[in-house]
Amino acid sequence: MKKISVTLDIKKNRLDKFMTFAIKKLSRNKIQALIAAGRVRVNSDLITDVNYNLKYSDEIFVNDDDFEIEKPDLAPDKNVKFSVLYEDDDLLVIDKPAGITVHPGAGNYSNTLVNGLVYRCGESLSSGSGEYRPGIVHRIDKNTSGILVVAKNDFSHCELAKQFSTHSIKRKYICLCYSFPQPLIGKIQTLIARDRNNRLKMAVSKESGRNAITFYRTLKTFSKYASKVECELKTGRTHQIRVHLSHLGCPLIGDSIYRTKNHHAPNEISDYINEFPRQALHAYFLEFTHPRSEEPMHFESQPPNDMQELEEVLKRNLPIYT
Repeated sequence: MKKISVTLDIKKNRLDKFMTFAIKKLSRNKIQALIAAGRVRVNSDLITDVNYNLKYSDEIFVNDDDFEIEKPDLAPDKNVKFSVLYEDDDLLVIDKPAGITVHPGAGNYSNTLVNGLVYRCGESLSSGSGEYRPGIVHRIDKNTSGILVVAKNDFSHCELAKQFSTHSIKRKYICLCYSFPQPLIGKIQTLIARDRNNRLKMAVSKESGRNAITFYRTLKTFSKYASKVECELKTGRTHQIRVHLSHLGCPLIGDSIYRTKNHHAPNEISDYINEFPRQALHAYFLEFTHPRSEEPMHFESQPPNDMQELEEVLKRNLPIYT
């Protein structure tokens, strides 16, 4: 058991900030994960709130094993499966299945998309996002499926990153939601910040955060219980679509983080809908300019079988209004 005495810089009195300051070899994300998992004590008390305010002379206790840095494994992995929609010497466009984390990180150090890309491409991937994210220009959540563009050299990475930063890349998603947005077509513009009560969540904020813009249009409504919605991202904040649709009162079916309760539906399908195993979200459309040829590139993919089956269940059991 390691002990850290609060005698250094009491200005950083929030628990996670102080620990990050005091323990140089652990990242703030790692420290926040340790706190949330109940691995940190202050004096004799177990603390799980990263916002906990320390006092001078407090003593922090952390298990010795938790000081070990878990290094990502970038070994090639042929078992990480994804569909290739396009490939040339500069880039790769893929269709990622749900259930695969894009790159190594806290809690996911192997079996990621990066491991599959290393198996396919070897060392022919960009280094622009750092040692453990070769080729990764943008990402989608582990349990979101859909299209990603991967850079195979640093020139392509830089040029694609510019397009993302200027919002000239078009990204559209298909979602299956509880209820339906009102109005049926619109624009959501808010600030998005880390949720104050749950560090694993993001939330709409009126005071701080990053500007987030989502355009949406409702493609179908299934009675009053569910809807199929297309969302276009103008910005790309963490969990943006999930946060914005939940903010409108129509969280994604299957979203265990942003769905706060089971929503009502006819008895014969309520269990099926409420137990859908992942957020019903698919990145189906990607349009950008090729970094070298400057030709327009356009890709689409159909939602995977689980979302198609969910839509069929909704169609069979509920009247379609739009």
